[in-house]
Amino acid sequence: MSALRRGKYPQVEPGAISLMHRAVAMCPSGLTVREALALVRRRHVRLLAVRDRGMFGLILPRDLIRAQALGLETRRAGDVAWRGIPAVTPGATEVTVRRHLLEGARAVLVREGRKLAGAIEPSAAALSRPALSLLPRLERQLPREMLGLLHQIGLAAESVGVRAYAVGGFVRDFLLGREAAELDIAVEGDGLALARRLASELGSRLVVHATFQTASLEGGGPVRIDVATAREERYREPGALPEVRPASLSQDLLRRDFSINAMALVLSPAGFGDLLDPLRGSADLARRRIRILHQLSFVEDPTRIFRAVRYQTRLGLTLDHNTRRALRLAADIGDYPALSGQRLTAELELVLTESAATQALLSLGRLGAFRILDQSYRFSPSAAKRVGDLGSLLRWLREHSIPLDVLALSLLALLAHLSREVAERCLKRLALAGEPLSRLTAALREAAVLARKLATQPQAPPSSRASLLRAHSLETLGGAWLAGAGRARREIEWFLAEGRATRPLLGGDDLLALGVAPGPRIGQLLDRLRDRRLDGVTATRDQELTLVRKWLLRAQASPAQPMGKASEGAWAAPSDNRPTALPAQRLGGGVGRGAKPPSEK
Repeated sequence: MSALRRGKYPQVEPGAISLMHRAVAMCPSGLTVREALALVRRRHVRLLAVRDRGMFGLILPRDLIRAQALGLETRRAGDVAWRGIPAVTPGATEVTVRRHLLEGARAVLVREGRKLAGAIEPSAAALSRPALSLLPRLERQLPREMLGLLHQIGLAAESVGVRAYAVGGFVRDFLLGREAAELDIAVEGDGLALARRLASELGSRLVVHATFQTASLEGGGPVRIDVATAREERYREPGALPEVRPASLSQDLLRRDFSINAMALVLSPAGFGDLLDPLRGSADLARRRIRILHQLSFVEDPTRIFRAVRYQTRLGLTLDHNTRRALRLAADIGDYPALSGQRLTAELELVLTESAATQALLSLGRLGAFRILDQSYRFSPSAAKRVGDLGSLLRWLREHSIPLDVLALSLLALLAHLSREVAERCLKRLALAGEPLSRLTAALREAAVLARKLATQPQAPPSSRASLLRAHSLETLGGAWLAGAGRARREIEWFLAEGRATRPLLGGDDLLALGVAPGPRIGQLLDRLRDRRLDGVTATRDQELTLVRKWLLRAQASPAQPMGKASEGAWAAPSDNRPTALPAQRLGGGVGRGAKPPSEK
């Protein structure tokens, strides 16, 4: 015994071969989901491996089961494979294996030469680690009111016998050093009981959504609070709203979309501030990447595609390889009858609220996301140019306080290059109907024609140019700006910033006082006065009074000529004092004062 005590104990390095299991098989190329699932059951294996260009991929039986439940049994099994799976030799160390697993690998394959020998899967024990306490950082980084609110929620949860956690975007944004606009709370237990307790304590307005066991609280605190019972979800068909049932926090985190949204902060007094991060979301934040948790996540809920791109552009993150593959699979399936157009429109509108909205639209287009609207959709270079120009147009409109519908302009940029049939199908897929649909379809039909006309017609007086543009809706004008360039854009900018708002200084009461009989002639004369003001004939009220008196005298001298219906020749008579040249600021394409086009900024 004494000799053993004095000696050194050998350090045993088990190596990958002692950690692996052999319940893994190669999946032949071309197998369908149904056939691959039959192979799993026949061979009693836990994993299927695929090989692509010398790299291994991994097919999880649970993904095959999920694909079959979603009606995808005839798809290639390789479509749901996780790519880029690390492979090691049997002699690789445990440290090497653990490093791969901690970096988010679904498994580590063990191979001998080109032959697959086994696999090592992560386990709760292998990946578990003590929770990291963020308490010092919380106390340093959060405003006192917010920190107090978190403590209050934890105490309220304890008083009603449940455990509460801050989850999702709040934790993600906190780790990024960003201020969160709302607070998501997951509750192990009766979440609605906690919501009612908090509403009473904070004096908040409570809105309950009993179907999903969620509630929202507004007022009484620094941010809006969303409370949800921890749950798991089941999707019966692609794009459908999920069926939910209460679950543990671990199951709740597993059902989420991305690893960066699958972190939780303990709010209970015992352990307050501990970070629970079983899916390594904090590591993905450090690597600046978005990693999807389930290969069929976008198929189950295609609106997650828009969410992923919003995070990408807002937070400066990158979609990892498997997330991009999962997105392409969802876009390729394309037909989601259970997904309402209203949900798609709502997600698109959320994208448009981002500060880098046009960059997000470009990313969605290049990723093929708009094929969800129609499988014939293709994002062409001309669409990319229009979307890029859209940012300049939106900035110019904001600077001049011109109210054009951002969603309508975005759809015109995205759809103008398509055939009329495909474009209209896309609009109807977004549940547009009635007047909004007719205005957009008219804009798609007329915008390019108007842009060509503006670019090629001879120089005309401002009143004539304004008359041409006034005949079109604002949507058509926006579409023509996107379709045109140079002179066409300058004409539209002049009209929107100046020509559209030009009004005569006289009003209807003034004309009645001058002796004009009530009726349509009042409007006709006001239109003529507006045109004279646009053309620089009149600039003051007295000049307009003088001009109307001349028209009245002329009408009395020529009773056969209806007042207000004068021909263009009569309008241009010398008695109108029409100038032979326009003011300098209205030459060169019609850009008015203070309306510098975005192309020149």
